[in-house]
Amino acid sequence: MILTSKEKAKELIDKFSERKKNLTETKGWVEHVDSSKAKGHALVAVDEILKCAIWKYNSIEHTNFWKEVKEEIENFKNETK
Repeated sequence: MILTSKEKAKELIDKFSERKKNLTETKGWVEHVDSSKAKGHALVAVDEILKCAIWKYNSIEHTNFWKEVKEEIENFKNETK
């Protein structure tokens, strides 16, 4: 399955988000997702990918895809659940 740049950005942010489970008396185990730092981590990863893409692949399509992913990450609204 080929992901769109928006889907790839969401996937990266999800991977870098912190997940914790807390035990509550009323609800049992509740998952808490903190993506406040994930955006920054994802941007660093994409910047590294872009450096490699330009150097190694020299592909305009490949580079443009990762630039779009970076743009989607920059526009992502931080969420805490």
